[in-house]
Amino acid sequence: MPDNDELERPWEREGSWRKILLSGGALLGAAAAYNAFARKGVDQLTNLIGGEEGGFEWRDRRVAFTKRGSGPPILLIHGIHAAAWSYEWRNNVDALARANTVYTIDLLGFGMSDRPAIRYSARLYISLISDFVSRVIDEPTVLAASSLSGAYAIVLAARDPHRFPAVALIAPSGLVRLNEPVGLGGEAGRLAVDTPIAGTAMFNALVSRPQLRRFLRNAYSNDALVSRELVEIYYATSHQHGARHAPAAFLSGNLNIDVRHALRRLSQPALLVWGEQGSTAPVEEFRGFREIKRDFEISVLSPAGDLPHDERAEDFNVILSTWLNRLSLSSAPTLDTLPGTPADLQHTQQLS
Repeated sequence: MPDNDELERPWEREGSWRKILLSGGALLGAAAAYNAFARKGVDQLTNLIGGEEGGFEWRDRRVAFTKRGSGPPILLIHGIHAAAWSYEWRNNVDALARANTVYTIDLLGFGMSDRPAIRYSARLYISLISDFVSRVIDEPTVLAASSLSGAYAIVLAARDPHRFPAVALIAPSGLVRLNEPVGLGGEAGRLAVDTPIAGTAMFNALVSRPQLRRFLRNAYSNDALVSRELVEIYYATSHQHGARHAPAAFLSGNLNIDVRHALRRLSQPALLVWGEQGSTAPVEEFRGFREIKRDFEISVLSPAGDLPHDERAEDFNVILSTWLNRLSLSSAPTLDTLPGTPADLQHTQQLS
């Protein structure tokens, strides 16, 4: 029978360790090379939506924003995903700025804002938006926000109805989507994506050009809108330095928030806009919001997917401008004056 000293396990042999280390080093080297290739030719982002550019210093970080027009202020807040930034509002700013002061913001970790390696959370973004409005805009402001940012807008408006006198929500989450707290699996995923070399390679695979094209075709009902230029713009923002950190928190569930209780406290005017062909955000979800807040005004655009404010920008701009004008005139909201609301709701019609 062999001596215990002879029962050396394979991984205890010096040669085996050397092979393991060499293999690991080769994998990391390949990942680093892939990361360098993915960022090749990617320039620093520039303002593509026009208006006056600004920088808000917040917790020692720079948050980028734009300002255009004059009149009652409205803040446009982009949705949250791996390639998110304020560019999604490019087709809305000019039209809304005819009667309003329109602000757009790149949330920390996205767009032209700083992208630090910090612990991102729903609470962080809610605090950021609140501080931005109080310190930069400094007057009561209507919030217009899409997807997960719409959930943050609901929480803010419920907390401070004076500062946020109305909210316009585009396919918001927080009831049946992106409302669960983070689990162990999600946290493990965040840590994996946040690792310097391997995590960057994982994220770069997620935001490769083919993957972004697939994501955008899923977001729009009309594939023809997903041009090569559009893919390149979203590729550029998702390949800036530090681009993986905030999306890692999103993918893990750290940015999720349940809005059920906040929605019950929401007393000010609120507008819901949905795309009838939405896939990530199915149009049927609006019913859950309306069950809790019966006086929601609802417009459904068709054909339109998850980004109706972009895909049907002209119609969306009319809907939002009409609603904002009524607010500025302090008239009582009436559903039958808004186009684009679902046919099965009393005093409404669908815009197609």
